Amino acid sequence: MSTSVLKQQVNPLPAGLDVVKVLGSVLEQVVSRNDKLPTNPENMTIFHAFKPPAIAVQPYLERILKYVNCSHESYVFALVYMDRIIQRNPDFFICSLNIHRVLITSVMIAAKFYDDVYYNNSFYARVGGVSVKELNNLEVEFLFMINFSLYISAEEYERYRLELTSHSVQLSSSSSKQQAPASTIGNPH
Repeated sequence: MSTSVLKQQVNPLPAGLDVVKVLGSVLEQVVSRNDKLPTNPENMTIFHAFKPPAIAVQPYLERILKYVNCSHESYVFALVYMDRIIQRNPDFFICSLNIHRVLITSVMIAAKFYDDVYYNNSFYARVGGVSVKELNNLEVEFLFMINFSLYISAEEYERYRLELTSHSVQLSSSSSKQQAPASTIGNPH
């Protein structure tokens, strides 16, 4: 199924900033939980920084939203790709040392795959605060880590979209405490 067919079949997400707020909330929970886990230096990747960047996940996502202007669906695609990298690499987990690089790389790849119009790597690098050379290397590594598995079925997309929508409802009601698994949304399979 081509992405154009998927574009016709998917239900809409909450508008731009809402998607970013929900995704940011989910990722901040994941990072918070995973930062408590012991870090094995042997499992460090090119995505890992020496120390966490000064910018938090939410403002970083809002920066991406402001400048990249990719579709809301690309954020769902990015989330699926982040889950794939975790599922296919059992020693890899998202934490404060790698979330920013994983995030800009996954959004860039998602926009390139799903959106009709996207920017070149140097633009994404400027937005993400990394060099073009580094982002090029991150992109290649990310693609190998997910085995170049970019296709997302309409059913899989819908599962992730519904999970984000569910988190959106939880965020807006603020009456119940959210539970995020150690991956991102969790393995919906």
